[in-house]
Amino acid sequence: MSIEYQHVYIYMDDSGKISAIEDYAIFAGIVFTNNREKSEFYNKYRQICNEIKCNYCHQNKGSCDLNCDEVKGINIRESDRRRIIELSKKSTTFATVIYNQNLQPDIINRVQSKGRFNEYAQRRLIKKTLIHMISKKVIDPYRPVFLHVNIDEMPTKTNGYYTLREGLREELLSGIVNFNYEKSFPAILFSSFDITVTYKDSKFDLGIQMSDILANTIRRAFVFNNNWFDSQRYIMDKLKVNVLLRLPN
Repeated sequence: MSIEYQHVYIYMDDSGKISAIEDYAIFAGIVFTNNREKSEFYNKYRQICNEIKCNYCHQNKGSCDLNCDEVKGINIRESDRRRIIELSKKSTTFATVIYNQNLQPDIINRVQSKGRFNEYAQRRLIKKTLIHMISKKVIDPYRPVFLHVNIDEMPTKTNGYYTLREGLREELLSGIVNFNYEKSFPAILFSSFDITVTYKDSKFDLGIQMSDILANTIRRAFVFNNNWFDSQRYIMDKLKVNVLLRLPN
């Protein structure tokens, strides 16, 4: 007998890095709960991209092969950014803000520790997003869940014991205790569970492209305001981001 899963599709990208020379590192993204919802978003996002992509293409218009460059958050025009952010407001979006200056020096200075903290931040953010969806009764924690995690491909190194997929499975189903930060995080799902984690080239995935622009927009807000209160208010009230996590906390 096949299992009737509730499907959750998560798309995530980053802006900024864990670094001694950067103040903020951001993960942000968008979530869908069925293929119809995802297809509707993709069709609208693709339409916007088709209308604006020539503004960012380096090819000669007379010999263009229509293989245009990806529209990236780092160089998008403000009018085009607003159109894409307006589209994102119709879906559930999420973000985490990492304050680099508050991280332990070992995390800043060691490549493996950066990778481990990145995965920790991703797990915390995905879990907080699922908690939000449970609170809104979008998903039922007592029914089977199939989680599809899609992340912009990036090198990940860790000095921990778990990959992101294994760490998410443990934290969502069993809960976890982080002794380094003296935090405990209880389980939130209580039925059958399956998960895939896929690292993708953003050029070929519209969900990752949307996440790139959202993450860049959020990071710009923090760099401009340089404080939590004003940036949080802008992100929640103006960008309509549903889930916002601050780390370390």
